[in-house]
Amino acid sequence: MRTIVPRHIFDAAYIERLANGDADTELHFTTYFTDLLRAKLCSRLREGHLRDDVCQETFFRVLRTIRQKGGPDHPGALGAFVNAVCNNILLEVYRSQAKTVDTMEDRAASESNAEEAIADQEEKDEVRRVLSAMPQKDQRILIWLFFDEMDKDEVCRRLSVDREYLRVLVHRAKLRFRSDFLVRQKPRAATAGAQGSGNPRGVV
Repeated sequence: MRTIVPRHIFDAAYIERLANGDADTELHFTTYFTDLLRAKLCSRLREGHLRDDVCQETFFRVLRTIRQKGGPDHPGALGAFVNAVCNNILLEVYRSQAKTVDTMEDRAASESNAEEAIADQEEKDEVRRVLSAMPQKDQRILIWLFFDEMDKDEVCRRLSVDREYLRVLVHRAKLRFRSDFLVRQKPRAATAGAQGSGNPRGVV
């Protein structure tokens, strides 16, 4: 049975609160659009974890755009903006899945690539460094859920929160991790670009 979500009318004040990081408005935003996006993604992605990832990435990009550029020109267009961002991420997922299939087939016909193994290890080390620099509460939440695969009810018990507020905490921790990870990647990407192909301007 399809969930019917009451339509919300967005105004300039709502967008401004999102831009300023108001926690209650952000919770309403993610809760409201989570129901809508999941209904949309059910027919497009089989794996539940992929649907959750697309939702989280959509929220991350929309909130980042609102805080950096002010969001859509008209507050009433927020829903269309969220939908457009979600569609772009879906395309990225489809492309990634296609590349993964091709890569797996190539590896089956060849020996393991030592350079790829080193790159994988470097990325894991980078993830650990980013986590270690995060606030302890965010660090524990991410480690418990995504490394230890701890049951969410147990995480709630340890933090003395309910499942709804845990969603908020996880969302914030993910946003902070992605932001910190991207910041650390920029200098490495710039260095790699400057050294690639002997191009003096660093253009790949």
